[in-house]
Amino acid sequence: MTLRDRVMGFALRRGSSWIVLLGLLIAGMALPVAAAPQTADPADAQLLQLFPKSAAPTNFEKQSETVLLKSLAWWERDKKWHPELDENSVFHATLQHRSTTERSWELGIGKGGQIYSMYSSFGEAMAPSQPDSQWNDEVWQFTTIYGHLLGRDLPDIPGDATRMKFANAFVHQSGVYTKEKDSKPFYSPILAEHFDAKERSYSVLSWGQIPSPSINRSGILVYTKYRDLGAGVIEVTYVIYNFEDEPMTNLGPWGGVRTSVFPEHVISNPDGSYRFFTPWSYGFDRLDGCRVNFEDTGGWAAVTANADNPYSHAIGVVFGKQLDRKGEHYGKPRYDCGDSRHGTRDYTVQATVINIKDKPGTPHMLRMYFVIDTLDKVAEKCNRLADHADYEPLDLSEANTPLVPLYAKRVGADAVLSREAAGQPVCKVYAWPVNQSVPLFLMKNNETGRHFVTTDPYAQCASEPFKNPFKPGHASYAKYQDRTIYRPYLKKTDWIELLGFVMPEDRADRKTYAYDSLSAIPALEQAFDPGDTIGAQDIMVRRNTD
Repeated sequence: MTLRDRVMGFALRRGSSWIVLLGLLIAGMALPVAAAPQTADPADAQLLQLFPKSAAPTNFEKQSETVLLKSLAWWERDKKWHPELDENSVFHATLQHRSTTERSWELGIGKGGQIYSMYSSFGEAMAPSQPDSQWNDEVWQFTTIYGHLLGRDLPDIPGDATRMKFANAFVHQSGVYTKEKDSKPFYSPILAEHFDAKERSYSVLSWGQIPSPSINRSGILVYTKYRDLGAGVIEVTYVIYNFEDEPMTNLGPWGGVRTSVFPEHVISNPDGSYRFFTPWSYGFDRLDGCRVNFEDTGGWAAVTANADNPYSHAIGVVFGKQLDRKGEHYGKPRYDCGDSRHGTRDYTVQATVINIKDKPGTPHMLRMYFVIDTLDKVAEKCNRLADHADYEPLDLSEANTPLVPLYAKRVGADAVLSREAAGQPVCKVYAWPVNQSVPLFLMKNNETGRHFVTTDPYAQCASEPFKNPFKPGHASYAKYQDRTIYRPYLKKTDWIELLGFVMPEDRADRKTYAYDSLSAIPALEQAFDPGDTIGAQDIMVRRNTD
């Protein structure tokens, strides 16, 4: 029995006046506009103003509005998730395009900042998801990899099909798999978010996770801006910052759709036309899957219910034509797609692969688009947007990055730093990831209840020693000796706040700018924990006089 049935049953027992009153209440509750839209968060706004401006055209000729909701609607959608899954476990926000004169849509934003739901006239576009990967793989998200750190040299583990167990080096914006017994969903911690009603955008910052317990560490901050351009066009801009010393080797937005809703796929041609391009399986060889370089397309692909019908529902993905003109690259950027039509996942994969020569400590911007419409209109709009998809490494310097004041704050017995204004600032830090900077976090140890400041997001998290499978003298022995398995998903710690970015002493321009070491701030007392990174005496913050 649904909530509506229970309420109406109560009204019938109470009489006609209750029927009228509760009928009006239910009617009001059923309207999406009854949900209160989210307002802007000025505290996080400055941290999220680093996205380069876009010149893409907007389409607001027809009346519409963009709304952010922070509560999951109580009425049921026909999303048909896997029966063992609960959408409440992933839900963080809903971004809606509302209109009575054009097609409406909504994006479900997960607790890692990923798109886990895409809903419009066609119903739910995203795959049903799986219990051991709850809205982790079958979502639209940013992914990358520390390719050289994958444990390809590790021996097979008896009874375990995962050859590289504990040496995973992929990074997901979404979060961690739930393959271990009794494990609960853990999504990449969101560190900041901001809704801009005037710009019609929602921005979110999360710390990307290696999706399984690993001896490798993620230093990937994923900034994502979802912007409604009107008429079914959604602009997605990523800024990626790798603060680990190891280079990442791929910028790879990954996603897809529910195959049963969109069973066919087309790829654009350089002249703007399109051709049937539907994969047979997940394989990426000549017969099974589909793989093509960006430069051999018109810069976009689309999924559709019927590729022969121009009026069929479709979703376009605009990835661009020549995204290797800026920065250094390995090979050509390409688009891959694969299909699980012969399995139970009901999932067509769509992935972009942009292999870069990353210099750790360099921010990278990547921009793409979704287009929701009929196939003919999707093709038309995607062709107009293809030249606006972009990639470039960013130069965020000490000179062109705004400062954030930090204040002394006492949380229980702990003296820490906070962006929350209280008295006079004690220092200033950078709002954005200046080249070669490191993030400064406020964290909490959930076992002790104590708060601390650190540049290491793994500080005090659940961990254990890694048992080296190699004996002394083996070529791989040193690589795996004295290593630690990190398990942040066990929630021993919480990531309360990104305070900003600070400079290691050997990278700060102390001739031009007035710096003090973090250890010189009395407000910190004993609340700084270096974890496995640099100490407070080696971290430079800007003086409050700047």
